[in-house]
Amino acid sequence: MNRIRVLVTGASGRLGGILADRLAAGAIVVAGRHRAPVPSGLESVPLDLSSRSSLARAMDLSRPDAIVHCAALADADRCERRPRIAHEINVAASAQLAWISRRSGIRLIAFSTDLVFEGDRAAWTEQDPARPLLIYGLTKRLGEQAVLDEAPDSAVVRVALIHGRGFGRGGTASETILWSLRAGRPVFCFTDQYRTPIDGASVTDAVLRLLRGAQTGLFHVGGPERVSRHDLAMRVARLFDQPARLVRPVKQKASPIGVRRPADVSLVSDRARRELGWESRPLDAGIIESRLSPDPP
Repeated sequence: MNRIRVLVTGASGRLGGILADRLAAGAIVVAGRHRAPVPSGLESVPLDLSSRSSLARAMDLSRPDAIVHCAALADADRCERRPRIAHEINVAASAQLAWISRRSGIRLIAFSTDLVFEGDRAAWTEQDPARPLLIYGLTKRLGEQAVLDEAPDSAVVRVALIHGRGFGRGGTASETILWSLRAGRPVFCFTDQYRTPIDGASVTDAVLRLLRGAQTGLFHVGGPERVSRHDLAMRVARLFDQPARLVRPVKQKASPIGVRRPADVSLVSDRARRELGWESRPLDAGIIESRLSPDPP
């Protein structure tokens, strides 16, 4: 791929940070930063999704050929408490970026989530109706619609639960499990919540293929295995030789912790395989790249 300039929003986040870092091998990456640090060695610009002037300024400073929009208010519990802010960040800012990209003739790849689905069954495709249970899922679904309505030449990637190597202080799904197990702390994991976990390298590969091409619309990017949270934790324990006795099975239905997530949002990623020639890496290959400890502040 030619060395195009790519603005990555949310480059200080778990997914955005690892994407910005990995995309830099094939593109000139400009990291959109808000408060937390972005990967070292990258050009960066300040970017506040709640400010239209900040978005416009970031575009002027970065002069990108393409935008990879990862930034979001992704804390589902906080979205339930602050729905107005969730809408502002996940919907309005996405619509504004889509308007900017269409007006400027810039390729836009925007990220969404598997949590747009209600989760009452397995194996969701891009053709299945999205009926979110959570404010987070609802605002991401509205963000998808805003992007595709405003910039029909864009692509929206619904990504599954991220595991493997992350970025910054926040861990991926596998990292947070590993950090607890290494510290000797029990990990309480749902046996009745299913996902198709995906690692950052596999997501980056899909993004690179979208940047090379002109495909539009919705794409699912999930991993090769449908597993419960408990299954994932047991896999982490085995691969890192940690005590399985610390992995405690619990039922989401009986748990008072946080907002209840959909039971099964496992994704079918056949369109990405068919049209992009993409394949996810094996689940174990991503897990073993998990960081052994959090990055320093």
